[in-house]
Amino acid sequence: MGHIYANTAGRHGVRLTAAWVNERFQTAWRERHNPHHLKDDHADKAWWRALVKRVMGERFVGKKFHRYFEDLYDLFAHPKHWRLFPDALPTLRALRQKKFTLGIVSNWDSRLLVLSERIGLTKEVAFVLASAVEGVAKPDRRLFQTALKKASVSAGEALHVGDSLKEDYEGAKKAGLHALLLNRHGEKLDGITAIRNLEEVLSHTKGMTRPVRGTKKYA
Repeated sequence: MGHIYANTAGRHGVRLTAAWVNERFQTAWRERHNPHHLKDDHADKAWWRALVKRVMGERFVGKKFHRYFEDLYDLFAHPKHWRLFPDALPTLRALRQKKFTLGIVSNWDSRLLVLSERIGLTKEVAFVLASAVEGVAKPDRRLFQTALKKASVSAGEALHVGDSLKEDYEGAKKAGLHALLLNRHGEKLDGITAIRNLEEVLSHTKGMTRPVRGTKKYA
């Protein structure tokens, strides 16, 4: 992410390092407000514009930031700027072989529908839900309920996997689903059922007799 932000800034005449961007982005991400209000494309884009402004705004003057942001926003709709973690496709395929029903449920805009197809995820799952298309975002239980209907299972028969404690883990639990927190960095979280990689999902589905709805996109 830092390289894309920095390289794009360079094309707009602003020289930055990827490390500088990453540090600023992580701070802005932790301090973000209302991260789950992404209920339509307009609101989603406005939210990202505000976040990028926090990260990069002081380095741009006047309309230069607008041009930079529009360029950056378009870049993230293209598959060449995304890559899957190596455990993503093998895990999805292993779960499909076990006859589980899989879906992607994401707080994202409508670009996700095309992007997931282009990076090879859509064919691996039964459905893709983007909050901006559905008009509701996690942790709102209504998005989970839509996913349950798509998968034709009850909440108690479903497992949600995601990397956000509030939106994914707590949201799924409050909606009655089983939940796993994808915690690739391994921070200790008391009372949370966490996994370090997606392959660990397989061990958590043993004994589940009905289809499972999981997991998020990963890039």
